[in-house]
Amino acid sequence: MEVLDKISEIGSVRHTNEDACLYVVHPKNKKYKLLAIADGMGGKEYGEIASNYTIEKLKSWFLRKDISSLNDNKKLESSVTRLIKRINNELISKYKKDTLGTTLTLAIINKKNTLIFNIGDSRAYIYKAQELIQITEDDSDVWMYYKYGNVSKEDLRYFAISNLINACIGLNNELCKITTTIIPNDYSILLLLTDGVTDLLTDKKISKIIKKTKKEETLQKIIYEATYVDQKLAVPNRLKKKYLAKYVIPFTGRDNASGVIYIK
Repeated sequence: MEVLDKISEIGSVRHTNEDACLYVVHPKNKKYKLLAIADGMGGKEYGEIASNYTIEKLKSWFLRKDISSLNDNKKLESSVTRLIKRINNELISKYKKDTLGTTLTLAIINKKNTLIFNIGDSRAYIYKAQELIQITEDDSDVWMYYKYGNVSKEDLRYFAISNLINACIGLNNELCKITTTIIPNDYSILLLLTDGVTDLLTDKKISKIIKKTKKEETLQKIIYEATYVDQKLAVPNRLKKKYLAKYVIPFTGRDNASGVIYIK
């Protein structure tokens, strides 16, 4: 039994939910799917407008596409890139530069492959052979600490600047930087999560939930853990010794927490 699910929780601090998420099955062939998650930028007005606008544009575009056009990876990548750039320009035109913004993690499943597009620090994971694998990279300064081997990925959550991102949709043309990854459809689970989840839950915790939870309850359990369960996080001493930086401890429910999942 396949599972397609999306959940978005406001959390215990925010007064609005600036996340928007989507899954949609193509009306002509249910094997073709689109999953997307957008995290409206905190600290900017109308983040929820940017995220919802982006998601709705993606949905409308996908439902109009011919199946044949979704199987040419090169043309599909080019088409989606143009679409995202157009959404970016439309938001700037309507609301002016540096007014609102959103991240985007998008997955399109065709006959043989999954194309993943990423702008910002939401994440796409696959679960394959009992292993959780992060496909995207975070568009953030702190990700460089991990990428070049100085800090473990799970320690990035403690840096006070971890929420500062280097790519988004809606603020200006320079920041609309899109990364594309194409993978074969040989995974058992495809999972998209906002940083409201991954700041609280380690990859190890997410993997443990996947292994121990019924398929249809997997996403619900992940979002619940991030939103309502104290993860007992603490800044590791090894990090304090290595970097003279300002640290914070992510607390349960501090941010909107959202996810989209596809389980085969």
